[in-house]
Amino acid sequence: MFWGIREVSIMLGSHHLKARSLTILAATAVLVTPVVAASTVTAQAASVKPSSAMLKKSKNYYRKHAKTLGKKYKLAYNAQTGLKKNGKAYVYVNTKDKKLQQSVKVAMGYWNKKLGKKEFVKGSKKNHTLTFSVSYAKPTKSDQSDAWWTPSRKKVQVRWSYYQAETDNIGVAMTNQLNNAFYRRYSNVVESKAKANLAAKGITSSDNNYNTLFDQEAERIEKSLSAYSSLKKDVAAVNSKLATEGRMYEYASTIAHEFGHVLGMNHSPNKADLMYFESGSSNVYSYAKVKAGLSKYNPITTTDKNRAKLALKVYTATH
Repeated sequence: MFWGIREVSIMLGSHHLKARSLTILAATAVLVTPVVAASTVTAQAASVKPSSAMLKKSKNYYRKHAKTLGKKYKLAYNAQTGLKKNGKAYVYVNTKDKKLQQSVKVAMGYWNKKLGKKEFVKGSKKNHTLTFSVSYAKPTKSDQSDAWWTPSRKKVQVRWSYYQAETDNIGVAMTNQLNNAFYRRYSNVVESKAKANLAAKGITSSDNNYNTLFDQEAERIEKSLSAYSSLKKDVAAVNSKLATEGRMYEYASTIAHEFGHVLGMNHSPNKADLMYFESGSSNVYSYAKVKAGLSKYNPITTTDKNRAKLALKVYTATH
């Protein structure tokens, strides 16, 4: 049977969104990523979004009620070690990978735009409050996280092995999208023509080698379609640029999630939030969306933004 473009199709490998963990080593303890029951997500989500009125309180109010606010809005004050007294974070990007450098820059831009001021600033080796780097540690059964923030070491890190593999994962997803779209549109036409051509030659389904001859004829017909040439060009674009571009945006969101911890937020119970423990977006796997450009995409929700603002207000009030 005809199953689309054989030359460019790739078997889809398994891939899952890896839970992001906030590691607290200052007290030799690890904050384990919680598993939030689906039935509780909706009920809890509204309660972690600070109101506009809550964000207009006095410094004295934030100092006095810091503990209560932290518990209600799931804030993690002991994670704010990467901030200066004014609440700004100066990020030293310690990696030579150009796309990762770009991901960090985009992640900083996400927060700065949503917060309405420059809270994340590019630092240097001599002048910084936190460092971004890669980790070559291998994943274990107990730790499958792709990125983390370690307050005691003031480091945001991504796991290098996952980062390297993700280009292929995105490339496979995009290629399959293209291949499947081609199959849905042209399979009936190719199959009909292949059957008709074989029948004209006196070859019937009762012949022992019919399936082999059918596949050969279908492949010849599909390659003669003008859409086949377009498909090959699209797949070439995936391999040369778009898969890497998708990864850049995926890791921008991943790093922005870790920067959310730097600002003082624990995980959100709301699945739509960037700060949900297993956040992610299918946008980066979409050939069409990545090709069109994701420059206007910002994964930070209003809940993320308001929680970050509150965490920073408490921080500046208490420092």
